[in-house]
Amino acid sequence: MAARAAVRVAAGMLAAALLTGAVWLAWWLSAERMGAAMGLGPPDGVVLVDRCYEVSDSEGNSDGTDCQGRFTPAGASAGEARPIVVNGTTGKHRAGTRLPVRLVRGVAYEPSSAPAVKYGIGAGMILVLGAVPAGWLLVGVRRGEAPEAMTLVVGLLIGLTAVAVLGIVVGLLAGLVELAL
Repeated sequence: MAARAAVRVAAGMLAAALLTGAVWLAWWLSAERMGAAMGLGPPDGVVLVDRCYEVSDSEGNSDGTDCQGRFTPAGASAGEARPIVVNGTTGKHRAGTRLPVRLVRGVAYEPSSAPAVKYGIGAGMILVLGAVPAGWLLVGVRRGEAPEAMTLVVGLLIGLTAVAVLGIVVGLLAGLVELAL
């Protein structure tokens, strides 16, 4: 009987660790970048655009537009400008365009829905990968016996599919709003 109680406590602790780890990882990887891409907070400075170009992923698919330019921190003089790349811009800006940007770990972001949606989907997937196994373990703790493994697999598939579909819908809506504005 004591061994069964110890297993239940260990499963509960593992569930808490999985959930805590998933929340921390999603926050650490996505929160700052998503906030910067959404334009939250005051700009950290301005980028004077030199050129913009299309970016491709590892499979050759379009992955948005990046712009190179000179970043001047807010309140600084033009003499303090340094080269920088702005990730996931709203489009190809003309040379000489001034973009207000936010910096996260040395990377500049113009307010744009594409990177915000991308980081939101990533955070959602991380949370599903932590929350579903944690829930599965907690069901076992409550019942006193391990649930079927197929329940975990189905839960993960449903959760990841829901995040992907929701991400696509939000991305399409955000794109339509950007076009309308």
